[in-house]
Amino acid sequence: KHPKGAMRAIHHYESNNYLGEIPEAPYTYTVVGLMNEHQLTIHETTFGGREELVDTISGLIDYGSLMYITLQRAKTAREAIKVMTKLVSDYGYESGGESFSICDPNEAWVLEMIGKGPGRKGAVWVAVRIPDDAICAHANQSRIRKFPLKDKENCLYSKDVISFAREKGYFNGKDEDFSFSEAYAPADFGALRYCEARVWSFFNKWAAEDMKPYLPYAMGDVNAKPMPFCVKPKAPLSVQDVKDMMRDHYEGT
Repeated sequence: KHPKGAMRAIHHYESNNYLGEIPEAPYTYTVVGLMNEHQLTIHETTFGGREELVDTISGLIDYGSLMYITLQRAKTAREAIKVMTKLVSDYGYESGGESFSICDPNEAWVLEMIGKGPGRKGAVWVAVRIPDDAICAHANQSRIRKFPLKDKENCLYSKDVISFAREKGYFNGKDEDFSFSEAYAPADFGALRYCEARVWSFFNKWAAEDMKPYLPYAMGDVNAKPMPFCVKPKAPLSVQDVKDMMRDHYEGT
C-alpha cells in the first residue's frame, strides 16, 4: 500500500539511468522476474521499426519499465493492455517498436507498440488475442499485419493507429487493408532471414499445416507470401516443448 501523493521513480530497464517519476499506484502486486502474484506475465522482443518514431526527448517510460510497472498494477492480460497503453499515453514512450507477449492463466495476447516520434507523446499500438487452439511467436520483427477492426473481444487498438500512419505517409489505402507491420516496421531481407525465420522454424515443427509455402519468405524474399500471425498445432505443446524451441538452431531444415 502506498500513501496518497507517493511517487515512483523510473529507471531505464537496461541502463538504469534515471528517466523521471510518475504517481505511484495506491496498491501494487508482488513481482518476481516478469510474473506477478496473479500469474500475469509479460515478455517482449524488440522490432525497432521506423527509427524516426523513437521519442527519447519527451518519452518517460521505456519498454522494460513499462512491463514491470504494469505487472505491479494489473491482474489480467486485458487489464495489462489497458495499463500499458494508458501509461505511455500519459507519460510518453521512450523505446523503439516492441512486441509484447501478455499472458494470464486464461488468455494470451500479443501487443505491438511504437512511439510517435520526438515531441509527440504516446504511442500507436494494436493487441491481438491468440486463440485457445493456436500457437504464436515473435522474434524481433513485428508480426501483426491486418487485424479485425470490429472484434473487440479479440482485438484492441489505439484510435489513431491508422490515421497516424496516413499522416506520416506510411499508408494510403482503405482502413480494412491496413497492416500494422507494413506501416510501422516494413520488413527487409534481414528482418525476414534473421527474425521471421525463427518463427518459421517454430511453426514448421509444430504447425498442423505445411509451412513449406512460407519458406521463401523466411529465407528473405520480401515479395513472398508472409506467414500467418498464429497457427493451429498438430498436438498440444508442453512447457518443455516450448523450452526446447527456445534452443532451436534450424536442426532438420
